[in-house]
Amino acid sequence: MITEQTAKVEKLCRSYLTAMESGDLEALLANFADGATATSPISGRQPARDFYSYVMRITSARSMALRTIFIGASDPSRAAIHVAYTRTVGSGKPATIEAVDVFDLTEDHSKFAAVTIIYDTAPVRSDFDRPEANRS
Repeated sequence: MITEQTAKVEKLCRSYLTAMESGDLEALLANFADGATATSPISGRQPARDFYSYVMRITSARSMALRTIFIGASDPSRAAIHVAYTRTVGSGKPATIEAVDVFDLTEDHSKFAAVTIIYDTAPVRSDFDRPEANRS
């Protein structure tokens, strides 16, 4: 049974995916609460605004193929999406990673308070060693 709260969280997750694909940084950040953080295996933990600004700057041709949305049964303040994320870093070639983005939700479940992104970095690590992926 889908509850109103579950539908709200699913809509938030889909909004995140749409904004990631389109490269609309402001629409993407609108899904996050003030002070939200993002943690990824390559970049570590940082403010969500800084992380996604960097991601949007260095990537293009983004595609987020949704595998599933998980909404916490044992912890309803958490949700996750499993995606096949294809993108091009700088002038490189498109690469796809299987990723799970785990979201901590705000108390009212209207925004993300934090995201932890989980994926195997081995296939794409070299993408971030190129000069165009420099954080400056």
